[in-house]
Amino acid sequence: MTESIRYDLGIDGHMLDLDQIYPEPKLKDLTEEVNQRLMLPIPKGSQVTKSSMCIVGGQGSGKTELEKTLYGIAVSKYGLSNINLIYTDDVRVALDMLNDRPVQFIVIDDAMTNASSREVYKQTEILKIYNRSRHKYEEELQGKPGHIIYIWAWQRFGELDPSFRQSEITMFKTGIAEPSERRLIQEFIGPYYTKYLWSLWDKMNRGNNQVKSTSVACINSIFTGGTGKYVSAKIDIDFPDMIRGEDYFGAEENTDILDQYREKPGWEKRIRCYELYQEGNHTQKEIADTLGLSRQGYVSESVRKVKELLRSK
Repeated sequence: MTESIRYDLGIDGHMLDLDQIYPEPKLKDLTEEVNQRLMLPIPKGSQVTKSSMCIVGGQGSGKTELEKTLYGIAVSKYGLSNINLIYTDDVRVALDMLNDRPVQFIVIDDAMTNASSREVYKQTEILKIYNRSRHKYEEELQGKPGHIIYIWAWQRFGELDPSFRQSEITMFKTGIAEPSERRLIQEFIGPYYTKYLWSLWDKMNRGNNQVKSTSVACINSIFTGGTGKYVSAKIDIDFPDMIRGEDYFGAEENTDILDQYREKPGWEKRIRCYELYQEGNHTQKEIADTLGLSRQGYVSESVRKVKELLRSK
C-alpha cells in the first residue's frame, strides 16, 4: 500500500486570498468631470449645443435629489435668470415649453411613461420631436447661442426606448433583480463597479440613506476607464411640480375659446400663428412669411399667448 505524503511548505501566519493577490482598482471619483461635461459653456455666435444624462434607479433611490443637485449646479454656473427649467414626464411638453433663455434644463422624470421600450415601434413621432428639439430651440433663440441639458430618469434600465438612452452620461443609483438587466448593466460599467453598485443598493435596502448621494457614473464616450463614482451634495433649491403630459395637453383640447377670441382686437393673427404652428410642418420663419409678419418673434410670442389662454380656461 502506497503511503500518501504531505508536504509542509513551512508558511506561518496569514495566507493571501485571490482578492488580495489581484486587488480591485481604487474607486475613481468622476463628480467634477461629469458636472463639466453636462454643464457645457454657453457657445459663441448662433451655435446651439446639447448634453444629456440618464439616471436609472429604483423608487426611493435619490433620483429626484440628484436632479435637484444638478439643477443647483446649473444655477450656480449660468445664473437663475438664464435658465428655463422644465420638469415633466413627456418630451413633447419639453419641446412645447422651450423659450429663448440661454440654457434649457429639461428633466424627463418617469421617462418610460411616454417612451417605453415595450412600445418601441410607437415611439417614432416622439423620437422625431426629441430630435427636433435643437432646431426648435434655434427658432426660439433667433440667432442667439444656447445650451440644452436633458436629464432622463426612470427605474428599470431596459424599459426606456434605446433611442432615448443614447446619452453622454449614464448614472446608476441601484441594481436590478432581473438577471438579464443585471448583465446589461454590467456590460456598461464592468464587474467591479457592478459589485460596487450592488453594495450601494444593499445598504439602501438596510436603511442607510446616506449612500443615496452616491451613484455609479459612466461617461459613455470614454471606451476604457470612463466609469467611476459620483457623489452629489444636497442642495436646497426650489423644484416645481411635475407637468404631466396628459394634464398639459388635455388642457389645450378645448379650442372653443379660440373662436370667441378670434374677433377680439389683436387676436386673429395670434390664433392663426398658433394654428399653423400646431400643424407641425412649418418653421416660425415660414409662418411669419405666410402671414406677412415683419418679425419672426411675433410667432413664438403668439403661440405662447394662445397656449396660456387655452390653459387658463
